[in-house]
Amino acid sequence: MSPLGSSLLALQQADSFFPGGAVAWSWGLETLVADAHLGTSPITTIGRRQRGLRHDRSEEVRAFVEGQLRHRWNSFDRAFLDAAWQAADDLQSLMLLDAQVEALTLAEELRQGSRRVGQSLLGVHVALGTPGAAPYQQNILAGTTSGHLPVVQGLIWQKLGMHRDHCQLAAAHGLCTGLVSAAVRLGVMGHVDAQRVLTDIQPLLLELLDEAPCAPDDASGFTPMAEIAVMRHETQNLRLFAN
Repeated sequence: MSPLGSSLLALQQADSFFPGGAVAWSWGLETLVADAHLGTSPITTIGRRQRGLRHDRSEEVRAFVEGQLRHRWNSFDRAFLDAAWQAADDLQSLMLLDAQVEALTLAEELRQGSRRVGQSLLGVHVALGTPGAAPYQQNILAGTTSGHLPVVQGLIWQKLGMHRDHCQLAAAHGLCTGLVSAAVRLGVMGHVDAQRVLTDIQPLLLELLDEAPCAPDDASGFTPMAEIAVMRHETQNLRLFAN
């Protein structure tokens, strides 16, 4: 496929309009906002509300997105996406990668989120007739593999003909837009501020993508505050997101 064709596919796959299911997940952001842990203290927040002042949390959202991008996606998900892209024609290797993601994701809520978003994305591509989608879905339904998001992304996007770097760019950009979209829906900031966050994060995104992804055996993730928030999400009285 030509670079321009691959770029067009990447735009389509990373678009929030694409029904991949990621819009239902905040990856801990909702709980952090509810508990006033998004870079601000509860006392400060209450005081501002009582005085009718608006607290601009764009910088705090940008820091959250950066943490997820640097210490979760780049060091963990990206490794499995890239490995799955290279092993797209090898079912056994894909299933081993899936099992590895399952074993290394300690929080059940994160495992469940990765499986559900991955399977949702796969289901869309089964409906679209994307090569390789239906056979992998059959293995998930049979219980022989999990269908984690980065593995599904690598498999499906390689089968579509997307170039390796475009796959990684689409995944990283999709993560960032999903997180700032969650922040907008939570009332943390407006759409213009969200675009500023996305613009500010671009140099880091390009810097990370300029480096080679690590191997799955070297993959690691360290976002403890977000992971604790994800685990505490089910205790919230009001919930807009699945995690």
